[in-house]
Amino acid sequence: MNRLDYAHGVIVARVNEKRLLKKENLDKMMKANTDDEIFKVLLDSDYSKSSVGVESIRDYELLFKNETTRMFRLGQEMLDEQKILQLMSLKYDYHNLKSIIKGKASGINLENLFIYSILSDPNKIKLQFESGKFTDIRNEFKEALKEAEQKYAETNDPQIIDIVIDRAFYKHLKSIANSLKVDLFDDYVSSIIDFYNLSSMMRAKNMGRDVHFLSEILVEGGNVPLNKLIALSKESFEKVALALKSEKFGKILVKYIEKYKETKSFTVIESVKDEYLTKLREDSKFIFFGPEPIFSYLLAKEKEIAIVRTIVIAKLNNVPPEKIRERLSDIYNV
Repeated sequence: MNRLDYAHGVIVARVNEKRLLKKENLDKMMKANTDDEIFKVLLDSDYSKSSVGVESIRDYELLFKNETTRMFRLGQEMLDEQKILQLMSLKYDYHNLKSIIKGKASGINLENLFIYSILSDPNKIKLQFESGKFTDIRNEFKEALKEAEQKYAETNDPQIIDIVIDRAFYKHLKSIANSLKVDLFDDYVSSIIDFYNLSSMMRAKNMGRDVHFLSEILVEGGNVPLNKLIALSKESFEKVALALKSEKFGKILVKYIEKYKETKSFTVIESVKDEYLTKLREDSKFIFFGPEPIFSYLLAKEKEIAIVRTIVIAKLNNVPPEKIRERLSDIYNV
């Protein structure tokens, strides 16, 4: 990898970072009294570039779909190595695979759930899956679809679709990170696998599931050994956090012990994840040549879209501003 090849992309990323919504923009949206006021905040920002066909804020699904597509197009322009963009886009692809299989299993068309990343076309994948003739889709997608369909046929359990597809997703993601040989990408992928495993372990415990179930849902590729997590699976959140204190995200996890005691909600794991990934992004600010600042900008943009979506949906459901702030602080550390 020639880091100088990313010089122009880094400049574009730095410029676009300054266009991200500020806290005052988010506050203005939360305090807005009408739909038009919310919409105006977004139209006065970069979201205006994604407003084609959007009549009002109630067309938010189209607005965010357009903005996500715009984000990936910008990423394609900034990055010479498209595998880097796949580190972000794969979760949308595998989400689409779940919708494709569940749609076929239930007989319900779930195309309305598709998320378009512009790197792969879910409609084309759906057609090939339903015809049984795979011609030009990635082998990883094909194998995941076949295995999930087979396991579902054997068990008639819709949950098995999620388990198989999730395992395939993280395996694919890890293989891309390994091939890129960049510390930030290794850390990013390993950590989100750790957070997935930690969240899955705590939820399985809460549901009274056994060790066999855990061995089915936990995935390889994180920093925390699976046998360590399984050994901790019957412990309290506090004991789990203290046992993982030496991990890269351990100190942040320990910080949230009291928060968990107050809320008894596993959203604290999402908060730990957000804080840790935010730190990874901030560390990349000191890198002047290479793909890291570009990737970090794209992560920040993706987070912004998620926050704005949370605010818009809450406002349309008449949730008070203080409740929205509470929800955001619980999940996104804002």
